[in-house]
Amino acid sequence: MKTFLKRLSQHRDRLSQLEKQVLDYLLINPDKVIKLNVNELAKELFVSTATISRTCKQLGYDGFQDLKYTLSKYVDQDKEVHVISSTTMLSQIDRMKAEMDQTLQSINEEQIQKAASFIKESNFVEFFGVGASHPTCVEAARKLTFSGKISSAREDWDELRCVANSLTEQDLAILVSFSGETLHILEYANILKERNVRTIAVVGRQNSRLQQEVDLTFHAQIMNGYYGDLDMSSRFPLSILLDLMILTYMNKKS
Repeated sequence: MKTFLKRLSQHRDRLSQLEKQVLDYLLINPDKVIKLNVNELAKELFVSTATISRTCKQLGYDGFQDLKYTLSKYVDQDKEVHVISSTTMLSQIDRMKAEMDQTLQSINEEQIQKAASFIKESNFVEFFGVGASHPTCVEAARKLTFSGKISSAREDWDELRCVANSLTEQDLAILVSFSGETLHILEYANILKERNVRTIAVVGRQNSRLQQEVDLTFHAQIMNGYYGDLDMSSRFPLSILLDLMILTYMNKKS
């Protein structure tokens, strides 16, 4: 939740004074906002429903309902947070093992084969991942490049936007996101969809907005884990799925 709210706050400078008022209330009272409809929120803030709608669109959402839906999922996730302490090493091993086992059990071989075919048929593969998901993309792009398929995983957000606007129907984009709700990743996915670029999403949450924008989705089983304020949620289940795609591609290639 903290990361999501921080991401929303980065848009503050582009907002009007009234829109900032809406954003600030949302950042302070997320649990309350998800229980209100747009009219109730407007009365609470003494602004118009149109102001709330404009604020939501400035934040990258279609409207209040769209933002409220995403916010509610983060509120639910916070209830599932696994608190990590230095005295519970064995419980952390159990958590990691459960994530790996559940991820492997959920794999659909037909989908893995389809993803490998997408890779094989593409001229170029770009990995899209920001924040904590970016290192996972770098590792996958490196492996895929060594296998003989030209690929890349750029870090700069503006550069990724330029790449999304440059890929063609002969290329492939693989988008990696723990939540499937990262605003930049959703923006890139929308651009890629408009350009008819084939897309694969690897996410750590079911029913995310990202999976609605792509051709093929894989779900890793990841539990929220925090040590104090530090996000210690694993990303290795995402890597497992990417490794399987790449290995299956290499088998197809050979």
